[in-house]
Amino acid sequence: MKKTGLLIIIVLLISGSILFYSGILDKWRVRGIIKGIEKAMEQEDAEKIMSGISLKYADDYGFNYPMVKRMLSDLFKDFDKFDVTIINPAIQIKDDTAIVKFDVLVAVDWNGNPSYIVGTNRSAAHIRAFLAREFLSWKVVRVEGVK
Repeated sequence: MKKTGLLIIIVLLISGSILFYSGILDKWRVRGIIKGIEKAMEQEDAEKIMSGISLKYADDYGFNYPMVKRMLSDLFKDFDKFDVTIINPAIQIKDDTAIVKFDVLVAVDWNGNPSYIVGTNRSAAHIRAFLAREFLSWKVVRVEGVK
């Protein structure tokens, strides 16, 4: 009886490890990073947002990790009531890289007036976020499409 219980525990641990490291859960993890950043933006929590951004972040606009952190701080000082809407995220994973394509709208309250800082009232911005596996998590290393 004890041997059977021990064997079941060992099989469960091995199968759990295989699922954890095989990539089956990677789409869930990547989706979790994107959703976490979305919620943190609405809560105006720069630290939570930055926890999903790689220290190696660099994009075509010249931004790196410290500049993104500074920009978020400035955004949260200038605007209130962030409302982030992510539409139709599509996740592609190959090896240690993930590409997430989605449309996004970011509405804010600016001096008592509703405004969009990403997208417009007529159309969303088309975004591509590139993530890399870093140790046991995924981090955003580049974003394209934000204007």
